[in-house]
Amino acid sequence: MKLSVTQFLRIIFLTTVISLAVVDSGITQPIQGNSGGSIDSKDCGFISASPHHTMRLSQRMDYMRLTVRANGQPTLLIIEPTTGQRFCVLGDQGSGLLPEISGSWEPGKYDVYVGDRTGNRYPFTLSISTNR
Repeated sequence: MKLSVTQFLRIIFLTTVISLAVVDSGITQPIQGNSGGSIDSKDCGFISASPHHTMRLSQRMDYMRLTVRANGQPTLLIIEPTTGQRFCVLGDQGSGLLPEISGSWEPGKYDVYVGDRTGNRYPFTLSISTNR
């Protein structure tokens, strides 16, 4: 599915609703916060007790990328609460040791946690983009 000139991707961030216009060149939406937390996720470092952000996709996205930039050893944990499906993303050499996940995304709600392998807290920027 090719994105039309303007489609809307609704992204819900805790209590703030942000509507992003999607154009042929794609979207880029940076979000900032502090990584880590006191909860051991068992597979994706230490995270906060509640998600940093919640995304609601009203339609299928053929391509979307989430990238975390932070000091320390950042992780990206995405949970689809309805099914419980978990995606744990650790940095690798290809991403410069920064967590990044991309691909097609089905409609639904996604809880997003930015963790840290050591549990330390660092300022982070989470970028959401439809640019390939």
